[in-house]
Parts: sequence; structure tokens; C-alpha cells
Amino acid sequence: MPQLRSGWLTILPGGRWFLKIPRQHQLLVLRGRKRLLASLGPFQLSKLVYIGLPRLQPGRIRTRINWRATNDSLKLGPIIGILTVARGQQFLGNRENFKDIALAGKKLGALVYVFTPNGIDWKKKVVRGYLYDEQQNQWLETMLPIPHVVYNRIPSRKAEKRSDVQETLNQFDNLQNVTLFNRCFFEKHKLFHTLRAYSEVTPFLPDTLKLDTFNKFRQFCSQFRFVYLKPVLGKAGEGIMRLEYKKNSWVVLRLKEQKTVTRKFSTLDGAWKYVKEHIRNKPYIMQQGIHRAKYLGKPFDVRALVQKNGQGEWVVTGIGIRRSGSQNITTHVPRGGSIHSLETVLQEIFSDEAEKLEAKIKETALTIANALNQTIPGLAEMSMDLGLTKEGKLWLFEANAKPEKFDEPSIRRISLSNLIHYSQYVWRLHDGRGAVSG
Repeated sequence: MPQLRSGWLTILPGGRWFLKIPRQHQLLVLRGRKRLLASLGPFQLSKLVYIGLPRLQPGRIRTRINWRATNDSLKLGPIIGILTVARGQQFLGNRENFKDIALAGKKLGALVYVFTPNGIDWKKKVVRGYLYDEQQNQWLETMLPIPHVVYNRIPSRKAEKRSDVQETLNQFDNLQNVTLFNRCFFEKHKLFHTLRAYSEVTPFLPDTLKLDTFNKFRQFCSQFRFVYLKPVLGKAGEGIMRLEYKKNSWVVLRLKEQKTVTRKFSTLDGAWKYVKEHIRNKPYIMQQGIHRAKYLGKPFDVRALVQKNGQGEWVVTGIGIRRSGSQNITTHVPRGGSIHSLETVLQEIFSDEAEKLEAKIKETALTIANALNQTIPGLAEMSMDLGLTKEGKLWLFEANAKPEKFDEPSIRRISLSNLIHYSQYVWRLHDGRGAVSG
């Protein structure tokens, strides 16, 4: 069985592809020829590939790639497509994130491009995609094969619900030799409902209910007296409100333009009218409030990133602390939160128990990821916000199927590596070949 090897792939603006391989492998490939047909993408799209390096010229894209030679032809991969949506002639999404992924692919051995649903030609099995040109710091448009791995980075729930996007996701879902991850955003109520079926996860779940009637609101608030109201389709802390019974009053806190608005009500009826006015018929959940441990006088969340690695196994990529700002509703950094080291915070609060607690946090994150993956296929990464009480008990507050980049450089570096290595793993899996060498 032919071995996978590593080489340098160069793509020129005119569409020519060049593969530079180590000298000891050239006889294996060339057999007296300077160019070969290569199979690209999961549908064996054939293209002429030249052996060697082209002359220097602007607009060339160069990346490491895996290859194997069989019957005087080449097979190259993996090809990773970052799926987003377009506005006019421009693609949307976090371009800095996309650039980082493309550069990680260049370093670790994968061709990465960005594409949108309207750029796919299903009949010809080609895609109008965008390759990142590091020298000119710009994205170059060119025709490319359908990718082996589709990384779903549709930027919003609204965009993801569009008919063209759903059709595209369904098409990829039904292609057995293409891997699509992550299929969709999590929906908060469904997420907690799903997790309650797993006994190993239920100890970490605060009580959570839909917010739809005054009777449910009254019963829930009367039971817990400390409650968070969260939009089902929200992100980054948008729309969150907090209710707490203090000194014979119901205190409601909500964010407005980065500031905290506080209102006090003598009855739950008054609080309900205020809440209804501001949620404006959007779907919300009610969640049991947890009194978290504090660091430097403020409560904090434990934010974990979990991903599948180069062996297709869930691993904890990294964990960071997000401490509340002065508004004290969310820990999101754009809303006043601050970043701290997990080790520093645990050592400060829990001292001798810090190491044991860190292991418990990692174990909990992996338990939740594995449970979700049993119900939701196609997951390969997620972030989660965990609450930690001063007694050391952990609670799950949120999970996100499309995490944004972590600010900690070490976590960011490992996350990019896991993304590329997982893509290489599933490509090898579909190809039925062994591990990469050379």
C-alpha cells in the first residue's frame, strides 16, 4: 500500500499546480516525466501537476501537502474548505480567523480555502474559492476542487437558516466521502434538554426552562430567587438579564450599550412586565442562578475549548478564566470581562486543591463533549462556559458549537493545530491509508 508523504504545493494565479518533493522520492514519482495527473478532492477531480518549483511570481499560493503516487498519478490532500456566506462580491466572517487557519494549513500540511454556497458547481464538482496570499495579504479567487473537509463557519443563526445555506449543508451531509463539521449552532433549550438524558452530565446542569408564561416565571423565580434570563438564539452575552431577590425587592439587571441598567420591583408582577417589555417576544430560557467563586472580588467563568485531535479523539485544547467586569452580568471580554490564567486563579482560591480541581474541570469538559457527540453527529469542536462555586462544584452554563478564537496565544496555537490534524485524520480515514510519513 503506497505511503503518504509530505511535499510543497504551489498554485499559480493561472491555475497551474506545482509539487516539490524531496529528491529521494523523485524517481518514485517521475519515471522520466516532468508532470503528472493528480487526483484532487474527494471526487478525484484530475489536474495536471508539475514536479518542481515554478519561477517566482506574485499571487502564488504555497502550502505543505500530503501526497501519494499510484499508477503514474498523484493524490493530494487534505483540502479544507471554510464555509461562510457572501455579501455582494465579498465573503463574510472573521477574516483574521480564516487567515490563521490558512497559515496553519500551510505549516502543517493542508490546502485551506474559503468558499460560499453560491460558489459551488455541483455538476462539475468544483468550487469558486478564495486562497490567502500571505505575500500580498489578500484573498485570491480561483476555481478549486470540492474539499475533503468542510469547516462550517456560517457567521450567524439567521444566515444558517437561509434556504441556500441549508441546501448546501444537506448536500455535504449526504456525501459520504466529505466530512462536514460543525453542522449548526447549538440552541440553548435543546442543548440542556439533550444533556439531561445523560446521567454522567446531569450533576453539572442548573435547572433550565423555557420562559413563556407568567406562571412558569413566577414559580421558577420563587423557587430559586436568583435567576438568569437568556435569549435562546443569543451570543456573546447579548440580551442576558439577571433577577435576584434582595432586601424585599426583585432586582433586575440588564445590559444596555455596555452599561448596566438596574431596576427594583416590589413584586414579581412588576418584574415580569419589565422583562416582557425588553425580550420583545424573542425566545428565552430561565436558568437557575449559581453563586460562583470570586477572584479579585468578582465572579468568574471557566471557559474550556475542546476539539477532536489527529486521532479523532476529544481533547481539552485549553482552559481560561473570564472574570466579570463592573456590570457583573456576563464575563464576555467585549462587555467588560477580563482574562486570567486558570492556574493562577485556582491556586489563589483553592490552594492545595488547585491541581485536583483542574483535572476535574478537564474531565467534566470531556464528559460533556462526548455526551453531546452521541446525540449530535459531526461535532469536532466546541467551547463551554462552566461555573465554579467556592466549594469547588462545577456547573455548565453555556456550550457553543462555533467558538471564536481564544485570546490566549498558547490555546490559539494548539486549536489551529488540532483543526488541521483532525482534518488530516478524516482524510486518511476516507482514503483508507495509513499515517503520514516523510
